[in-house]
Amino acid sequence: MSTNYSYNEKELLVRLEAGDKSAFDSLYHHFEPRLRLFLYPFTNDDADLADIVIQDVFVKLWLKRQELSGIAVLEYYLQRMAKNRLLDILKLRDIRDRHQKYYAILQPYSANDTREQLQLKEYLAIAREGMDKMPPRRRIIFSMNVLEGFSIDEIAAHMKVSRDVVKKQLQKARVFLKEYIAKHGDLPGAICLAIIGGYIY
Repeated sequence: MSTNYSYNEKELLVRLEAGDKSAFDSLYHHFEPRLRLFLYPFTNDDADLADIVIQDVFVKLWLKRQELSGIAVLEYYLQRMAKNRLLDILKLRDIRDRHQKYYAILQPYSANDTREQLQLKEYLAIAREGMDKMPPRRRIIFSMNVLEGFSIDEIAAHMKVSRDVVKKQLQKARVFLKEYIAKHGDLPGAICLAIIGGYIY
């Protein structure tokens, strides 16, 4: 790691601590592919699992942005967060598989993350408000895809529209929600899509 990069990283962390969204976006775009590469051997080529871990890590980085002053190397910090989150998810999956009927009461974060949980719930509420402002057909298509897990083909067949129509409506929904969450929730753009794709339920 060069001196210039180290200096820039420290500067970005200072800006991040002050709530600078552009600093967060810069860190996200720099470290997201590195973190994905780090996770690759541990996720058995499960891209969805890697996506969930990465989304969780960066959402938590934003929520804990005022507690980062003591971090020496951000990449190591993110890797540790990713490893711990991956282990949590795998443990929950194992528990779910063995005790399916009790899975509904499990929570993705520990009780020690109360503040982050409350903030995340606020963002989710904002996302749901944004969904309510969509045109009815767009809201239905988005809900079927993101909330209920229907594929584009399944939605197209159910709604009796073409795949292109479904894809266009999903794209418009994501753009609208990304802007809505960022405007009303004071979130950086890089994690608005994480909220949209991984946390609305």
